[in-house]
This record gives sequence, C-alpha cells and structure tokens, in this order.
Amino acid sequence: MMSRPQKYIEGEALHSQHAKSNNALKLRVAVLVVCVLLVSALVVTYLLLELLKTRDMLRNLEMKQETVKADVTERPPEIKPCSTVQPTCPEPEVKIITQPCSPIQTTSPQPPEINMIKQSHSTIPTTTPQLPDITMNDSCYKCEDGWKQHGGKCYYFSISKSSWYVSRTECRTTGGDLVKIDSSEEQSFLKTKIEYGSYFWIGLTDSAKEGRWLWVDGSPLNERLTFWFDGEPNNMPWPDPDGENCAMMGYTGIMFWFDYPCKVTLRSICEKAAVAVCV
Repeated sequence: MMSRPQKYIEGEALHSQHAKSNNALKLRVAVLVVCVLLVSALVVTYLLLELLKTRDMLRNLEMKQETVKADVTERPPEIKPCSTVQPTCPEPEVKIITQPCSPIQTTSPQPPEINMIKQSHSTIPTTTPQLPDITMNDSCYKCEDGWKQHGGKCYYFSISKSSWYVSRTECRTTGGDLVKIDSSEEQSFLKTKIEYGSYFWIGLTDSAKEGRWLWVDGSPLNERLTFWFDGEPNNMPWPDPDGENCAMMGYTGIMFWFDYPCKVTLRSICEKAAVAVCV
C-alpha cells in the first residue's frame, strides 16, 4: 500500500487549519451581527416607548386645551354689586305719598292703593346687606413672613423641588403638613397663587392601598369634591415602575390634579393654622 507524500499531508493539515480559522471567523461575525441586531431592537423598543409617551403627553395637552375652552364658555356670570339689586321705591310715587293733601281732598278717604304703597315702602331695608369677603383675608389672623394667609390658615409655596416624602417632612418641620383641599373656594384661592405651567405636591396619596386616596391627616378623599384631570388618576408605570401613588396639582389655564410618581422632585404647598390675634 502506497503512503501519501509528506507534502500532501502537510498541505492537507494546513487546509484543515485554514478551514477551522474561517469557521471561527464566521462564528465571530455571526455573534457580532446578533449583538448588533439585539442592540438595534433595544433602540427601536426605547424609541417606540418614547413615541408612546410623547403621544400620551400630546393627548393630555389636547384634553387640557379642550377643557380650558369649555371652562371659558361655561364661566358663570359675575356677581353684580348688591347696590344694583336693592329694590327702590319709584321716585314719583314717593313724592305723591309724602306731599300733603290739598284742602279739597281732606274730607276724602285715601284710596287703599296708596296705603298699600306706603306699607310696601316702609318695608324696604334702609341698608344693603354685605356679601362675604371671598378673599377671606381676616385681620384677626396672622401668618409668618413668606406664608400666604387665607381665612384661618397659612400657606407656603416652596421654591425648591423635592420628592413627595421629603416635601412632607419639610412641611412638618415648619409645624404644618402638605396642603389638604377642603373646598372649591380653597382650590380657587390656591389657583390665584400659582404661576401658569407650575406643578406642586399636595397632601394626597394612595401609597397604602392602590386606588384608596387619603389625605395626610388620614381622612379619605371626598369623591364629590375632586379636581382630577380627565383620565386621572391612571397609575401609569413610567417613569417609575412602582406607579403613580402621590397627587400633585398643576395650573394650565385651569387647576387640575394628577397622580404622579412619588420619587419625582416638584415644588410643594405647605399648610398650617394661622395665629389668632383678636381676643
């Protein structure tokens, strides 16, 4: 049996090594391609999420704009000064009643219509009742410098931004807490003190149980007195996967509430009782 030449064997070994080298190179290229595809998929996924987030924000802005338009068209008429609604006795009748009767008419009884006019005229109030001061700025209450007084309460609108929990701690160190909104009138007052496009933490959270909103004093939210934006609260899982468990209020033409991630840093509104200075 004839043996293969030495050169043939060496060439065959070299060819085998070259084939193995090519296979290794192809494997590396394949791995690199897979990695590039994975990175591309991650980038596309991220861009899609950002696109969805942007679309949702645009939808919210459109809803806010529609709500602002509705508020402008449905705004109640202004209250007229009370002096315009005070009934007055017609001037000619008053002169006729108050003038003395002529001698010819002294023996004639006065018609009953005149007596009725006299009686109705005597019942007209001499003073105009005063409407309550809607600003609630009572001089019997005082607040510290930097706080806004309204009724028997003081409000502080922070300049710095903090998470909901840090904001509450800062409010409590001043002797108060995050604001609790008890009326539409109080909501309207806060609106007058907030700049357009500003957002503030308020003392409302459902962190203990999802969907069960409680004020910082432990009282449940009155569902008949809420100012949620349309579609809120929605507990969106981004930008925080833990969801949106704290409430903030923002002014975009109309004051609305939104649920938001508690870790996000925003300004805040603190509230505490005013100091009574009247005895």
